[in-house]
Amino acid sequence: MADEPVSAADLQRFRLFAGQADADLGGLAGSARRFRLPDREVLVHRGEPSTDVWLVLSGRIALSMEHEGRSVLVMTLGPGDMLGWSTLRDDPSALTTARCVGATELIAIPADRLRDALADCTPMAHTLVRRLLGIAAADLEATRVQLLRVGREGVISAG
Repeated sequence: MADEPVSAADLQRFRLFAGQADADLGGLAGSARRFRLPDREVLVHRGEPSTDVWLVLSGRIALSMEHEGRSVLVMTLGPGDMLGWSTLRDDPSALTTARCVGATELIAIPADRLRDALADCTPMAHTLVRRLLGIAAADLEATRVQLLRVGREGVISAG
C-alpha cells in the first residue's frame, strides 16, 4: 500500500495526542504518513539511524535485541502503542530491532517535526513532554519485566 495521508483525528486516537486541538496537530499530521507492512517485515534494525516515531494502528511489533548469540524479546507493542521515542534523543539510532508480527499498519511521524513541536513553549508542548515521559517510563518498566522473564523459560521446580 502506498503511503496515505494522516489527519489530526488519526493522531488523536493515540494517548500522546489525545485531546489536542486539530489546529495544533495539523502540522504534525501533514508531515506524517500511514503505511502497511507485511508479517515479519523489519521496520528498523538495532543500531541503524532512526528518523521516525511510529504509532501502531493495527497488528503487532516485536522489539528484540541480540544477547549472547540469541535473539531476546524485549517488548511487544500493539494498536495504540508508540515506538521510536528514543529517536527524540541525541544520536537517534534504534535501540532494538522492530519486526512486524502479522500485517501491521503504522503512522510514521518525522522525529525532527515532533522535536520542533516539543520545543515550542505552548500548553500542547508541555502536555506532550509529560506524556512522552510517561510513555518512556511505562515502556522501560515493561522491558524490565520482560527481561526478568528471560532465562526462566523451561525452569522446572519441585512441588
